[in-house]
Amino acid sequence: MTLLPILVWLGCVLGVILLGTLYGCRIDEAGSYPCEFHGRDVGDTAAMMGVLAAWGPLIFGPFVLASGVAWGLYALIRHLRLRVKRG
Repeated sequence: MTLLPILVWLGCVLGVILLGTLYGCRIDEAGSYPCEFHGRDVGDTAAMMGVLAAWGPLIFGPFVLASGVAWGLYALIRHLRLRVKRG
């Protein structure tokens, strides 16, 4: 839960960079434009990837932070319980 949103965001960033530089697609937040990728139009997908690449940290940030805090609390409680058991 902590790493998956970060991997999705990085995938979108890499996808936008590849489509923009290698295939010459225009990708911005204003809308979708035709983008040919191996004979298929992926303009709508590229536009969504552009939005997620630009706004991903603001969208995924709270989820990553919350799951990281939850994991940290779980690890702390587990450590304290094991410490009490050992006595």
